[in-house]
Amino acid sequence: MISLQTPYVSYQVRVPAEWIDVNGHMNATRYHLVVYEAHYRYTQAIGLGDDYVARTHCGKAVLESHMRFEQEVSLGDELEVRSWLLAVDAKRLHFFHEVMNLTTGRRAAAGEQVDIHIDLQARKSAPLPEAAYAELQRIVRSCLVLPKPPGVGSRIRPPVNPWFDHS
Repeated sequence: MISLQTPYVSYQVRVPAEWIDVNGHMNATRYHLVVYEAHYRYTQAIGLGDDYVARTHCGKAVLESHMRFEQEVSLGDELEVRSWLLAVDAKRLHFFHEVMNLTTGRRAAAGEQVDIHIDLQARKSAPLPEAAYAELQRIVRSCLVLPKPPGVGSRIRPPVNPWFDHS
């Protein structure tokens, strides 16, 4: 049985100069890379990482991903990613990653995604093994004891083009 702190601190990093763009703040691509690194580490921690893939010839693939940029991040800021597993069914997993700026004390971004469990030999979706599914359900229960983080399940809100005449 895996014992994890909830939410799980999956990644910590100090923002280096090469992550800063022409606007003087962390480039949007780096937020994605920070969440990707956190997701990889969290996947390892919950038992679906490299050892699992080698042993079972199964893995995960992203079905849907969404990133919210909430606060500017600057050179030298200390970031910490807090990862949650919020739902699991026979084949899908719902993850949420909060990028916390420890320097400012504010949440800088949030990344959310749904992954699908896949059989890497058949190259198609496959149910999770029974033991892994039971363990993931236990992890979800531990995450749901706490209030869900803000923004879970949010959708993109595009502008409505008030200037466009539909007639």
